Amino acid sequence: MKTKALLLAAAAVAAVASAQAQVYSVNAVGYVNVPVKSGFNLISNPLNAADNTINSLFKNIQGGAPEGMKVFAYRNGGFVSSQYEPLDDAFLPLQNSSLTILPGEGVFVFSPAPTEKTLTFVGEVPQGNLSNPIPTGFSIRASQVPQAVKPDSIGLKSPVAGEGDKYFRYNTTKKGYDSYQFEPLDDAWLGGAPTDPPGLPVLNVGEAFFYFRVGQPTAWTRTFSVNNPT
Repeated sequence: MKTKALLLAAAAVAAVASAQAQVYSVNAVGYVNVPVKSGFNLISNPLNAADNTINSLFKNIQGGAPEGMKVFAYRNGGFVSSQYEPLDDAFLPLQNSSLTILPGEGVFVFSPAPTEKTLTFVGEVPQGNLSNPIPTGFSIRASQVPQAVKPDSIGLKSPVAGEGDKYFRYNTTKKGYDSYQFEPLDDAWLGGAPTDPPGLPVLNVGEAFFYFRVGQPTAWTRTFSVNNPT
């Protein structure tokens, strides 16, 4: 099913739906269901929760978080990990799971479960003038709003993207990355399969990606309103 964004304010219902994720929201507050496949997943925080720490965001798993589930946050050029322990009902160590993951950021989630699980996020849809900082080097980024969309159609292109910048989408089927590189002469992202047209693929709701920034730090900005979800 192709994704269509329907984000409405007041008493209306907002919905973003795809084969990968579902969002239901009233007054820009609601929940997002994100599939967690067995093995590694690159997942974003699609809503601004009351508590955006790893320990709060990633326990809300259908049927309970499986023992040994791990979350890997990328910080200062390396990964910081925490693991779910059922007896403590917490990701440990707490010094790692107390890290915050804001909308527009993401983590690797490893699920030891043999079947797909559903992770639910609850919070507010970010609105207004949004700015997602992109540092030099590697970082994990995502859309700051729960909207399935091609990132280059909402500003992740020139002048934000520069020559040699790279975009890595984790493919849960092949257990590896689909990579793209920004080419200023084409003013487009090139990569993926040889037959793919220029541009980035649709980023699903709750999905994150690795970004490699060649030049100075920059920011991926957009203005968003649930009344005008473009």
